[in-house]
Amino acid sequence: MPLATEAKGERVALVIGNSAYQYVPDLRNPANDAEDISKALQRVGFEVTQHQNLSYTDMRIALRDFAEAAANAKVALMYFAGHGIEIENTNYLIPVNAALKSDRDVEFEAIRLDAIVNAIAGSSALNIVIVDACRNNPFLTQMKKASNTRSIGRGLAAVEPGGVVVGYAARGGTLAQDGDGRNSPYAQAFLEHVEQPGLELGKLFRKVRDRVFALTDGYQEPFVYGSLPGEDIFLVPKVEQAALPLLGPKEPDASGVQPQATEKNALAAAMKVNTVRGWDLVARSYRTATLSEPEVLKRMAQITPAWTRKSGQFDEIEAALLPSPTQKKEIQQNLNSAGFDVGVPDGVFGPRTRSGIKALQAKLGLEQSGYADLAVLSGLGIRPQAQDGASFISNPFAVRQNISELKVLGESEEVTQILGCLGLRKSVYGTFRGNLYVALVYSGSVQSARSEAQKCGLDLAAITSAAENAFIVRMISSDPAFFEMGYDSKTKISYKAGPYFGFRKDPKEDGAVIGWRWFSGEPVTYTNWLPSKPNKTHGKGSKSFAQFQYEARGRRDLDDVTPTKWFDGSGWNVRSVVLEGSLK
Repeated sequence: MPLATEAKGERVALVIGNSAYQYVPDLRNPANDAEDISKALQRVGFEVTQHQNLSYTDMRIALRDFAEAAANAKVALMYFAGHGIEIENTNYLIPVNAALKSDRDVEFEAIRLDAIVNAIAGSSALNIVIVDACRNNPFLTQMKKASNTRSIGRGLAAVEPGGVVVGYAARGGTLAQDGDGRNSPYAQAFLEHVEQPGLELGKLFRKVRDRVFALTDGYQEPFVYGSLPGEDIFLVPKVEQAALPLLGPKEPDASGVQPQATEKNALAAAMKVNTVRGWDLVARSYRTATLSEPEVLKRMAQITPAWTRKSGQFDEIEAALLPSPTQKKEIQQNLNSAGFDVGVPDGVFGPRTRSGIKALQAKLGLEQSGYADLAVLSGLGIRPQAQDGASFISNPFAVRQNISELKVLGESEEVTQILGCLGLRKSVYGTFRGNLYVALVYSGSVQSARSEAQKCGLDLAAITSAAENAFIVRMISSDPAFFEMGYDSKTKISYKAGPYFGFRKDPKEDGAVIGWRWFSGEPVTYTNWLPSKPNKTHGKGSKSFAQFQYEARGRRDLDDVTPTKWFDGSGWNVRSVVLEGSLK
């Protein structure tokens, strides 16, 4: 999927998430919203400056610097999540150190929204300000009014900006929700649409409006103030359909080599798809010598996302590609054969093996991480297969599937039809024991996810064995997009919640433990609940759907933990689901 690419400084963004307020209760989601939106904007070509929990002084400095950057940009976007307040029809964004004991204090402790708008309005850029700050104002209960005639509004007041498009998470004078999941409803909707190719900016805001309205059952309606220019504007350009002929019959010439033109088309498609499955399809059908060319290896290395490379967490993709010691021994054997002495192959990657991989990466012109990725495997002549001939996982990380190129690569028509039906949502797909599985990044309810899946010939997955459970865990383990982490202050438990699947409690049953059934109607022969789950608290009422979850007592960092057991969840504000369908 082509992303918008701009020269340095032509697309700039400032993202602020204020969660940890000092004088009123914290907001749960702005820090998450800022982090996720920053990553999304970076993926569509913005240079992003992200800040968390800014004081009054730090906010002013950040906004000053952003105004300077916007002066020379073509597109300037600011996103603020946190508390906002309206007094006397003037809107203010509230820093985390504001006390606001009196309505007069707002001029000295908060930032005027119109000052931000005016600071960037004079530039020739397309200027966008998004304010996810229309939440209920907690300062009102403690704020003294200097005058009985001075008004303090509900939410934020409508604005009439000149030269700037201002998007509110909720229409002027109404309130926005912070959200029960990882993101606010507005941030969730914005994230669902901002990376969609060919979505015109005005339509993007309309789609976000409709999605938030649906997520909040009509309670919250976003609104956009200001006007857009006459020409269409795309944050992500339209996908140009490449004129690539479909692969014809794979008949080798007299030398036994596939026709070069067909192989060239497949390589071009694999470069676009750039997944483990895509490269494996090429390797299955064509000679693999071309898979060690420098430009191909560099493209393969990009399967590991930038956020993973930046954090140095290269072990995620290595673990996904090499789940067994036997496969690691093969890496060590091939390193020895290539002249990189790593000692006796034992399936354990110690310092000598890491040094050998770094030496190979240096020789191939790759980043020297010391961890095996797809480029390392291909550079050693090891076919980049996901697992084995009958079972595979498409990729360690969820991507938007490129259906036309998958067809060129020879993916089955049945699979491409299903993936095309599921649309642009990010996913990982694979096969296990004759069935197709799709782990899908999804926002909505379990019931709505099931309804959409059934239209595409799938259902929520029924997990009927430990082997099937382990396969699904491997599908979801590498990508944090499938998970939400948090801390429950009431139970003092840290949790990492993952995808929902097709296990639900029969609403006719009152008990917590009995009455669980598969949507598919298959008999319940296997369960994998967390200790004490389901229970009387979580097994009743709306807590009637199963999902993957990990729990630990106390505040814990669960980044490196993969949930393998099941939890009884509500089925609302779903972050991801696992779908299943039989293959012919």
